[in-house]
Amino acid sequence: MEDVIKVAALGGLDENGRDCYVIDINNDIFVLDCGLALPDKTIPGVDYLLVNAQYLISNKKRLKAYIMTHAHDENMGALKYFYDYAPAPIVCTAFTKRVIETQFSFNTLRVPLNFHIVLPTSSLEIAGRKLHFFQTAHNAAYSFGVAIETTKGNIVYTSDFIVDYSVKIPAYIFNIKALSALSEKPTFLLMSDSKGATQEGYCAPHHRVTPLIEKYFKNGDKRILIDCFWQNFYRISEIIDLCVENNKKLFFYNGFTRRIMEMLMEFNPARIPNNMIVKNEDLLRVREQDLVVLILGDGSELYEELIKIVDGTNDDKRVRLTSTDIFISAAIATPTLETIATRSNDYLYRTGAEVVLITKKQLVSMHPRQDDLKFFLSVLKPKYYLPVRGNYTNLMANAKLALSMGIGLNHTNVFILDNGMQLCFSENGRPSILPNNPSEMPTHPILVDGRGVSTSVDENIVDDRRQLSVDGVVVVALSVSLAEKRIIAGPDCQMRGFVYVKEAEPLLKSISNIFVDEVTTALSVNNTNFEEVKANARERIRRFIKRENGREPMIVPLIVAK
Repeated sequence: MEDVIKVAALGGLDENGRDCYVIDINNDIFVLDCGLALPDKTIPGVDYLLVNAQYLISNKKRLKAYIMTHAHDENMGALKYFYDYAPAPIVCTAFTKRVIETQFSFNTLRVPLNFHIVLPTSSLEIAGRKLHFFQTAHNAAYSFGVAIETTKGNIVYTSDFIVDYSVKIPAYIFNIKALSALSEKPTFLLMSDSKGATQEGYCAPHHRVTPLIEKYFKNGDKRILIDCFWQNFYRISEIIDLCVENNKKLFFYNGFTRRIMEMLMEFNPARIPNNMIVKNEDLLRVREQDLVVLILGDGSELYEELIKIVDGTNDDKRVRLTSTDIFISAAIATPTLETIATRSNDYLYRTGAEVVLITKKQLVSMHPRQDDLKFFLSVLKPKYYLPVRGNYTNLMANAKLALSMGIGLNHTNVFILDNGMQLCFSENGRPSILPNNPSEMPTHPILVDGRGVSTSVDENIVDDRRQLSVDGVVVVALSVSLAEKRIIAGPDCQMRGFVYVKEAEPLLKSISNIFVDEVTTALSVNNTNFEEVKANARERIRRFIKRENGREPMIVPLIVAK
């Protein structure tokens, strides 16, 4: 009997981050990755955008496994927020498990995490179905792709990868032999990362930071401070190798950096001789020209810490950036972080230090470019192809690349989907696409406000914050006596972020008069439904302000009844 297969994305299509793909085979659900995304400036006060897990919670009895391909937030960061409500075995490497446990330690779970630890190249049977993992080269240590066996052939999910034959560090090798072994069986559906699909050639060697900074390690007679995002493990390994090759001493800037480096050393994706590490109490005993200070961080927090170093408001006052230092920024800002990154760079230049800013044109992220994608396509020759992970431009570029390969892919077997759409294969193998049904499979992001607190932020709150940041707020209040049916105090009208108050007396008076008129009229007809009164007043005030100066501030009418 042929398997019935459904494939859908809860996140990751036409966006960066929130990667989560649902593979439904004969009503058994396998979840590939489960990530989050960082908000941009249009979503004020929000820390993370999560995968919407309502579909998984509603179908938790059918969940067989979460397959976490590597230790990046965009692939695993959402899991802790809903694991209690939809638990299932988490299949990952020992390194990814350690990162999950370290990162999730602040989140108390009622249900203990259930891990199935695998090697990055290995096989496992879950729910009577064989899964094959193959190690990929990516900037997270021990990353892997996965192939799920079906009666129609393998469903292969590459996750993030590049084709790099020169990597010698075991944590980052690309296992070509494992991929070749998969090619011996038919590939029914290939799902490939699209983030670099618009760029020609191979990603390697443009992902390496070493050629860009090694001269500062070899020839520099100054102390080096260098920053990096903590989840870019490959780049951290390059920095460590440069320290080893040039007899540099390495100091971990703060407790967070030390914890991350201890985790890396435990699994040995970063080989650090003990005599190279500077203990906290020995920092001032090391010659400055021999010292490298490593600063790790997460998102905007890293750039905020750099500003503190320049201002002298950081915790360790021994680490100050001066004109005798070299500062190397190996943390390349994503689009959502460019504003804070630019501000921190401005602070760095004020110190007079030699500042080395590496740009995204010089150093690319480790995602497959066109030749990397062609390699996978030519080796596996899939019957069907589904580009995943990336904006629509990237998905389309990936699809067009597949069509150009001459391996039997065309507009009937290459698919571009939106989140929530289902690619279905019946017993006879014919594909069909079901449109998104939000009531069955909601895909709008869940917004998290407050680090470490699982809180869904309503979209209306975000709209209010956005309105406050642009047009400000108007608050108008008064008190009424229900017994006397009259206003006994007020009105009082206040404005913030709207217009300069001293120049707004006529506007304040008009807004107050409108509010008084609405309340007085309601009281005269014994209408004590003050929610209705406030709604009417809010609309009249909104129209008046819009007519007077074209602005639309948030309007908050308050009625205190006594």
